[in-house]
Amino acid sequence: MLSVISSNMIIRFNNLKILTMDNCEVLTEVFTYEDDKSDNNIQEMFSQLRVLALSNLNNLTYVWNKEPKVPFFSNLASLYIFYCGSLKSLFSISSIKNLGKLKLLKLYNCEKIEEVISSGDKDENVIFPTMECLVLKNLPKLVSFYRQNATFNWPNLQTVRVNNIPNMKTFSRGNLNTPLLRSIYITFDKKIWLGNLNSSISYIHDNSGM
Repeated sequence: MLSVISSNMIIRFNNLKILTMDNCEVLTEVFTYEDDKSDNNIQEMFSQLRVLALSNLNNLTYVWNKEPKVPFFSNLASLYIFYCGSLKSLFSISSIKNLGKLKLLKLYNCEKIEEVISSGDKDENVIFPTMECLVLKNLPKLVSFYRQNATFNWPNLQTVRVNNIPNMKTFSRGNLNTPLLRSIYITFDKKIWLGNLNSSISYIHDNSGM
C-alpha cells in the first residue's frame, strides 16, 4: 500500500474522526489527491478529523501528494508524527489556514525533517489560534520551524518542549508572538526562558551540553 486514501475515496470519509497509521513500510503518502473533474463537488475534506497519528512509516514522503485547494482538516486538534524517516516537512505555509483548531503537535524521531512548515515564495502572516502545546524531539536535521520570513501568532501557546534538535539555531526568521509562553522545557522538568522563543532556542543551540 503506497497511500491510504485516494481522491475517489475522500468523499466516503466525511465522518472520519481518528486516523492512525503505524508500521506500513512502503507507504509514501497518506492522502493522494488528484485535482480533476471528479472532485469538483467536494467542498471540504476530512472536516470531522480530530486526531491524525502517523508512526513508523519509514518511506513516508508527504502527508498530501498535492495539497487540495479546498479546505481540509478544519477540526484537526491533535497531530502526532513519530519515526517517519523520509519526511522533510509537514505542510506548506499556505495550508496553515486549515489548521485553525490544532491544539497539539508532537514531532519525534524524524531524521530527515528540515523544517516543519515548508518554505513559501513570499512573506506570510500566520496564526495558530488554538495551539497550546508543541513538542519537537530527536530531529537531527531540523533547521527551523519555518525558514523564510513570516510573522507567526500563537495566542494560546503555553507549552513548548524541545530535545535533541542540534541544528535548530532559531525557531523562525520572522516575528513570533507568543503572549502566554513563559518557558521552554528541555527535559521533563528542566526549562529555560530568555524572553522570547527565538532567543531561547538560540541559547539551547549554543549550550547543547547543559
